[in-house]
Order: sequence, then structure tokens, then C-alpha cells
Amino acid sequence: MSSLVKGSLLIVIGTIYRIIASLLIDKYLAINLGVESYGKYKYGITIVLILSTICSLGFVSSIVRTVAIQKGDYLKKKIITISLFLVLIFSIIVIFVITSGLLKINIDKYFQLASLFYALNTLYVGIYSGMEKPKYKVFINDFLGFTLYLLFLFAYFSLNINNEHIALVYLAYTFFVFIVNVLSSRNLYVKLKKEDIKIQEVKSFFKYSFPLFWVSVLIILNNHVDKLILNYFVSEKDLGIYFAVFNISNLLPLILTILLFLYLPKVSKFIEEGKFKKVILINSYSSKWTMIIASVFFGIILYHSKSLLMLLYSVEFVQGDFILKVLAFGQWINVSLGFTGQNLLAYGDSKSQLYIRLASFILSSLLLFFGVKYLGNLGAAIAILFVLLFSNIAQIAVLRIKHNFIGYKSQNIYAVIIVIIIGFMLFFMHKLEIFQRINFIVLIIIDIVIFISLLIFTKVLNKKDVKILKVIG
Repeated sequence: MSSLVKGSLLIVIGTIYRIIASLLIDKYLAINLGVESYGKYKYGITIVLILSTICSLGFVSSIVRTVAIQKGDYLKKKIITISLFLVLIFSIIVIFVITSGLLKINIDKYFQLASLFYALNTLYVGIYSGMEKPKYKVFINDFLGFTLYLLFLFAYFSLNINNEHIALVYLAYTFFVFIVNVLSSRNLYVKLKKEDIKIQEVKSFFKYSFPLFWVSVLIILNNHVDKLILNYFVSEKDLGIYFAVFNISNLLPLILTILLFLYLPKVSKFIEEGKFKKVILINSYSSKWTMIIASVFFGIILYHSKSLLMLLYSVEFVQGDFILKVLAFGQWINVSLGFTGQNLLAYGDSKSQLYIRLASFILSSLLLFFGVKYLGNLGAAIAILFVLLFSNIAQIAVLRIKHNFIGYKSQNIYAVIIVIIIGFMLFFMHKLEIFQRINFIVLIIIDIVIFISLLIFTKVLNKKDVKILKVIG
């Protein structure tokens, strides 16, 4: 079995566990906190994600390609050590500025401190990706991390502590994951000298990282500007409902992490070696696979949104079912188009990515402001749908025009057509009275069996998919 297949299977297992644990955590929080307090807690985590992205200096993305293309292990360790040290120092400065009152951010002090550890933990994930060590990412950041998070929440609520300081749970979770990351990767650190900063490879790393810092900030703002704007325009109840439906729809882009962890370093190496046909082959098949997986998730949300909200949260959240469908549709498009942004990064074209993200952020801010102001949660969902379309089309256009990269083949178009046809067929099938009587979980299983069977029957999935996995591994 190829390294890509082994690594991808491990990432799949970790991602599935992460999804299940995330849903359990959100349900547990929603039940114990209520809609309004749940919205406040999730808003605090949103600010943590934004702050930690700023603290990471763009290294999370740049270190993957930089480490992957380096020939010597000692040079890799120098770059890793420098990146960790700089992120630590910069994070401390950012936290100090916030806690000292120089920059006012209205979240719990424990969330502020958690930003430091979260920034370092995400950097470790980038390091593991560049070093092609998926087991470190899965066992530490997925299995251990989310298990600890769940246990800390159970302990917190069982002790009946005042919910005012529940952010302490999030801080404890990020801190313990950080300690394990430090201990598990201690063989990747080296003693630094002043002249190490002047090494050409390190300078190139900084030069490549600088645009990516702004790219990463724009991406995180694009991903969460809807919550920031909603926080000003809608009630705490509506904000809580939006967070719930957003969390479910956001399971779709998690699918990209199944292959992304190994995709970027692999593709970066092949581009560096001039193996462009292999890159197109990887992109074509991986985008087809992610589209198929995303279609399963989107179909479940499309046909069973109310039942899902009842199961994963409570009856208070059911009124957000249509908003969930709109958000899920946008993410289905985003995932189905594959690794558009990552292909730009693999080419080393961080500047184009920066310009696209800047344009997306400006468009997103404008659409969200007016959308939320007049339509509330629905306006936010529609705005996100349009921005996802814009950013992906722009990335595909730059890849085609600037790099002459066409990452799709006729099989991708054929797969999309068949998936849409199957989707309509299942939709009409659900209208039949006999199927309306079936429990929705059983119906989901029936849908998946029919979906996969028809994909095999129509040869969307065939023996060639297995062969390609071996070739690209």
C-alpha cells in the first residue's frame, strides 16, 4: 500500500473521529448552555481562531511546502525551530497587547491566552504535513486533543462551576495538546545561531511566508466575518442558531483535510521536479473523490436538515434548517472544485493567492453587511455562497492563465452530471409515501448504498481509481 493511501486512510480515521467528537461537544455545550450562551461561547472561539491566525505569521501554510522541498534534515530542523520560536514570541506580544488594554477585544481572558497555544498547535500540524508524518497530526491533534476537550467539558459541568468561566476548558484543551506536541517532536529542534537567519533557504521561507501571512489573515476573516457582523446585527438567540447550522455545514470543507495534509507536500515536490502531468492527474482524481464525499454529506443535509438539527442540537435550533441548506450548498461547491488555492501555493504563487483573498474579503464584507442588515442569518448564508463561488473561479482562472494549469478532465464533468442526476432521483424517491415512513437514519443508509452502487454502475468509480492511488502514492 502506497504512502499516500496509508496516510490518507489515517487522516480519514482522524477526521471522522474529529467530526464525531465536534458534534458531541457542540451538542453537549448547546444543552448545558442554552442557545444564547452557546452563541457567546462559539463567538469567543471565533476570536481565538482569528487571533491565532495572526500569531502564526503565515507559517502554517508556508512551512508545508518549504519543509517538503528541502533536501537536508538539518536544514528542515532549522526552519522548524525558527518558525516555532518566532510564532511563540509574536503570540506573547499579541496577548500582552490585548491583556494590557492597548487593544480591546471583548472575550474572556482564558480565550485570549488560548490563542497562543492554538497558534502553536496549528503550526505543528503544518510541520507534520511538511514532514509527511500524518500519525502525529491524527493521534495528537485529533484523537488526544478532542478526547481531552470532551473530558474537560464533562468534568466542568459535573462540578457545576459557574458558566461565566467556561472558556477555561478551551484553554486547558489547547494547553495540554501543545505540551504533547512539544514533547512528541523534540527531535525536530536544533540550537540556533545568529547566522542561521541569513541562510538563503531561511530567507526564501520568510519571503514566501510574508504574502501568506496576509492570505491566512484574509482567509480566516473571510471564514468568520459573517459571525463578526452577525454579532452586531442579530440577537444572541439568532447568533446561537447560526453557529449551530454553520458548524454542520462546515463539516463539508473538513473533507478536504482528508487529502490536503498529504496533497500539498506531494504536489509541491512534483512541481519542483517538473512532473506536471502527475500533478494534473492527482488534482483531477482527488477533486472527483472529494466531490463524491461532499455530495454524501450535502445530500444528508439537504434531505434531513430538520432531523439533523433535532438530533445534534435541540428543537430550539430547528428554525435554522433552510439557512443550513444554503450554507451546505456553498460548501459543496467549494469542496467539489478541489484544491484550487492549494495548487497556487504549490506553485509558490502566494502573491496571486493574496490578491484573490483580498478581493474576496472586500466582496464578502460588503455582501455580508447588507445581507445581514436586511435578511439576518439568511443574508449571511447567501453572501457566503456567492463569495465561495467568486474565490474558487478566480483561483481556477489564475491557474489557467498564469500557470497554464488545467486540473480537470472530462471524468470530472461526467462525475458531477451523474451525481446531480442521482441526487434528483433520490429527491423524488423521498416523496414516495413508503419512504416517508422510514426512520431518517435508516433512509440515510439506504441513500448511501444506492448512491455508491449507481456510481459504480455508471463507472464514475472504477478500477482506474484504485490504480491512480498506487501511481500517485
